[in-house]
Amino acid sequence: MAFLQYADSSALVTRSWQRCHQTGLHPTDQANDQIITGKRIKEIIKENQALIQYTVPIFEKLFPFIHQMGHIAMLVDRQGNIIHTIGDPDFADHAQRVQLQVGANWEESRKGTNAIGTALVESRPVRIHAEQHFFRENQFLTCAAAPIYDADGEFLGVVNVSGQKEGFHPYILSLASLAADSLQNKLLLETSKHEHLLTLKELDQISASHQTPLVSLDRDRRIVRANAAAVGILGKDCLGKEFVGKKGYTTQTISDQTSKMWRSVALHKKADTPDQRGLLTSFSRLAGSCKRIVQTKELALKAALTHYPVLLLGESGTGKEVVAQSIHQASTRATQPFIAVNCSAIPDNLVESEMFGYESGAFTGANREGSIGKFEAAKQGTIFLDEIGDMSLRAQAALLRVLQEKVITPVGSTRTRPVHARVIAATHRNLPEEIKAGRFRADLYYRLKGIQINLPSLRERSDVIELAEHLLRQINEDDAPVPVLAPDAQKLLRSYQWPGNVRELQSVLMQAAFLADGGEIEAHHLQLDLPDLAAYDDNQPILSLREAEIAAIQKSLAASGGNVSKAAKLLQIGRNTLYRKMEEYRISNTANMGSV
Repeated sequence: MAFLQYADSSALVTRSWQRCHQTGLHPTDQANDQIITGKRIKEIIKENQALIQYTVPIFEKLFPFIHQMGHIAMLVDRQGNIIHTIGDPDFADHAQRVQLQVGANWEESRKGTNAIGTALVESRPVRIHAEQHFFRENQFLTCAAAPIYDADGEFLGVVNVSGQKEGFHPYILSLASLAADSLQNKLLLETSKHEHLLTLKELDQISASHQTPLVSLDRDRRIVRANAAAVGILGKDCLGKEFVGKKGYTTQTISDQTSKMWRSVALHKKADTPDQRGLLTSFSRLAGSCKRIVQTKELALKAALTHYPVLLLGESGTGKEVVAQSIHQASTRATQPFIAVNCSAIPDNLVESEMFGYESGAFTGANREGSIGKFEAAKQGTIFLDEIGDMSLRAQAALLRVLQEKVITPVGSTRTRPVHARVIAATHRNLPEEIKAGRFRADLYYRLKGIQINLPSLRERSDVIELAEHLLRQINEDDAPVPVLAPDAQKLLRSYQWPGNVRELQSVLMQAAFLADGGEIEAHHLQLDLPDLAAYDDNQPILSLREAEIAAIQKSLAASGGNVSKAAKLLQIGRNTLYRKMEEYRISNTANMGSV
């Protein structure tokens, strides 16, 4: 590796000298010899304590060679600060003349062309010998530096070896590179150890909370690990005992590449347990890496493994029905029906017949054979009650009775029928506020709120572009190339507030893909329902989300004469949400302090 560097060392030195001249340095000038001392150097050393800890044993092994050569070895952080040294004490005294010691900074902008500073810029091993140093005061040195990276490829600093030019050795760069490689290997090993421990802890957490019984077996088929579900079947004292073939368990062997290390995993799979691959794929429609949507998916997956009722809260278009379907598909009810009911679309006088069914001749216009209701149609599956917040109080009372008694009575019948379906409800309304206003029953709310999951609005998510690209892949037809979003289109997608959330984004992208006609989607292809964006200009600065929300709230309050209810409608959000945001941003309603 060092030999390859020598081949173009002159070009590397030339580039460095050019940078020095552009910075305004002159070879006869005195270099910046300021030393970092006191509290600040202690802070720097503390920040790099782990790196120093791994470097010390490597430098100690190199010490006999470095001392014999009359050189010193240095560890330098990514900012060019020397944070640890070891080597020949006689040369160390000479080196202090140019501040080649702990606390000195050797960036090119301070010290001109030198191995440390140039390696920091070039991110590659560098040797600078004698007159190759930019400042004449440093030309008595010969130095070599090699970069250090962590396991993730992040640049950490350099290892540097320096001595007097008379003691130059052709392998000085190889020595620095070997030390850097040894340090990187040590960092990689330590990272692997930590990741291994984290993986074990993660597996412990997953297996402990998993409802499927799982056990791990050693070479002699002794139980070395068992989750809570398995302990419930095998007994608390099962660890260390031989695992004899149990009914319902399937065993899979896991080994390393040499087959010298191996272990078995036994899984107890019930007849009604959904395919485990379904658990992984059922939530694939909820695309995105934003922390909030990831947390939503994790919570929904946990909910899927229970039989509790679920209440989904979120603005219109955030994907509540997709989450409900995903929960159903990942649950033990996946083979049973998923019945979706839009509660806001059912006339008040038909709620009972739609939900609970009716007998023959129950009312004028009824089907001659009668009809089963949505609850009965769901069987032992899932009934999804969308827009539950829009149900009338009379319908709420009927629904509450069913949830409490677990039975339905079809219209025109005196016989009850048991209800086995799981209930998942959803609404864009603030139910606690609806309860205060007398529009929603508190007892029904607490019946529905077994597990509450809040879906983030699209403007609260940080992965709009990633989601847009996912939707474009779904929209794409006939295996044609997926349309690419141009930079100006991405910029516009990020700046828009998305009142219609994911549903609006999908609609906009479908139109854009059509207008782009197979080409790149540009900003003018995005037909957004916001008048102010018609004058969108690449040269105009994009407001932050906070600035945009403040501006929108102030504009809506001015347009509504200070009437908060009207302003909330203009913004397409709830009144309570508007009040909360006004308080958060400290916006006073100066237009009309008395309006609501």
